[in-house]
Amino acid sequence: MDPKWRNAIVVGIVVIVVVAGLGLYLTRPQSSSKSCGVALKSTNPILIDQAEIPDSLDPAVTFSTPGWAAVQQVYQGLVNYNGSSYTTFSGVLAQNWTVSPGGYSWTFHLRPGVHFSNGDPFNAYVMWYSLYRSLLLVQGPQFILEQNFFSTNFSASNPLTYYSDVNYSNAANATLLNDLNTWNFDTPTSSEIALMGTANQSFQVLNNLTIELNLGYGYLGTSYNYLLASISAPNSYAVDPVWVDQHGGISFGQPNSYMSVNTLGTGQYVLENYNGIAGGGYTLVPNTNYWGAAAAASDPTNPMIQPALNSVEIIFQDQSAVTISDLKTGAVAEASFAYLGPSTVSQLQGNPCIAVQALPTVYGSTSGSWWIYLDQNQFPFTNLSVREAIAHAINYTQIIQQAFGGYASQWVGPVPPSYPYYNPQGLSPYAYNLPLARQEIANSPCANGACKSLDFKYAYINTGTDWSDTAQFLAADLAQINLTITPVAISLDQLYQEQTIDPTTGVCTTLESTNGGPFYMGQEFYTSDYISPDDWTQNDAISYGSANMCMSQFANATVDNLTLAAAASSNATFLNSSYSTMTSIMYNNYTDIWLVVPTSFAVYSTYLHGFLENPMASAEPYSLLFNTQSVS
Repeated sequence: MDPKWRNAIVVGIVVIVVVAGLGLYLTRPQSSSKSCGVALKSTNPILIDQAEIPDSLDPAVTFSTPGWAAVQQVYQGLVNYNGSSYTTFSGVLAQNWTVSPGGYSWTFHLRPGVHFSNGDPFNAYVMWYSLYRSLLLVQGPQFILEQNFFSTNFSASNPLTYYSDVNYSNAANATLLNDLNTWNFDTPTSSEIALMGTANQSFQVLNNLTIELNLGYGYLGTSYNYLLASISAPNSYAVDPVWVDQHGGISFGQPNSYMSVNTLGTGQYVLENYNGIAGGGYTLVPNTNYWGAAAAASDPTNPMIQPALNSVEIIFQDQSAVTISDLKTGAVAEASFAYLGPSTVSQLQGNPCIAVQALPTVYGSTSGSWWIYLDQNQFPFTNLSVREAIAHAINYTQIIQQAFGGYASQWVGPVPPSYPYYNPQGLSPYAYNLPLARQEIANSPCANGACKSLDFKYAYINTGTDWSDTAQFLAADLAQINLTITPVAISLDQLYQEQTIDPTTGVCTTLESTNGGPFYMGQEFYTSDYISPDDWTQNDAISYGSANMCMSQFANATVDNLTLAAAASSNATFLNSSYSTMTSIMYNNYTDIWLVVPTSFAVYSTYLHGFLENPMASAEPYSLLFNTQSVS
């Protein structure tokens, strides 16, 4: 399985990130705009300060919060989250779907009359092209599709799978790549249609408005209970084959440079004036050729297909002081922050022109749940008593109250709070118990201060005072059991580097001096690409997960097997038992000290209306789409 990079790159108390909440055109309670004496600079377009710049505008490539926020306004997939719900789904390019017994085949019936903003038609052939293109690009989000799907060799009797011979797969990829680059998907030939209709392939065209997604060809090798959540991610969105061909086509394993900064989709907006530098931005203009106007009129309860009401202008502003001023003076109606700590929250709260909305725990869970990893292969963390002593030496209440200003809560992993099958046994979060910690250390190789001189470097992400304060509190806490740590601040990009194997040495970067290491102990977190328990356990519990392999290096065969079995099951009894077992094993192993889930906030003008919040959303303020937003 490919390493998984997070789709949220904003960290701290708040992450203005991805998806959940209410009904169409409803918003959460906010301060009355009548009490605000400062008018907005603009009502159309709606102006937004955004701290981060997209990594790419190609839906098959982008793997960051600002990238998802942009492409979801322009491109569309078969389904998406149902407004504010993160457990139910609405049809977008598909008007309905059916599932076979056992859940291996999902048949999607597409809406007639759908077209791209330039008028090019959308159909099942284009969807087939788009999904296989996403796999062939082999970019960061590829694993979201590849856990269930794989390339095709057009053989019904001996279909290609993730576990096929590499040489055989490479040959099949070369053939498929040529097909994608040369066929006319508006009007394919009868032989091309027959190949797209070949049985026992991941994506099978049944007719021009029906496509079947067949599971079991990816690395899971099974059915999958969270398929709709996974294909709501942008790398399952439709792209126009004609437009792609006109601008470089598809190269195996390589992004299309033109598509990284230009867009063309079926969605509510046309993206204009993209300037991907600090101080730049882009404008989203309502698509005057939007196919969904008639469909939306006949299905007004589906927020995902409603036409856009207003233009939106995104301004890349990474200076939080400027963003705060812009909100207070009405220069912008919405904002995201690279870091929103207690001091920033206090500066914004109480202003009658600004809503500073603390969101339910699921938003914080999705944005990022955090823990401390202990490398179980490095002395003295090889010893269970040492690990348990550390877990009980930490003053969690002090960290939450003093480092986070009370805007955080403890949790028990590996599945985060508010997710399905979170902590089924109701295990209590690790408790600060200094007598117990001292008892455990006395029963370990570190008794009588034997490990005090080792001085472990502790890596933490340098985003703001909450995490630097946490690191200092940890150093003081562990000194009470005669363990010495030296906090070392690293960037988010450096954390990603630490998670990987050094290509020159073949060992984990955490074991080397890179970025100030080695780091046998440090701060780690994960954030969701879509809401499902296995999206977490496949990264923070399974032995080869990107948030585990080079960090705690936790490896347990039972957990590995249950992670994959649970991902494939829809049996509630089995799932409850599986996640209970996984949680209990990790809880009692103490290689991951589950720390905090910071509170997420949405920040916006009290003049803003019509937004739909969702914990999986990337656009401000925690919206999937801007299409229903307005200001008054």
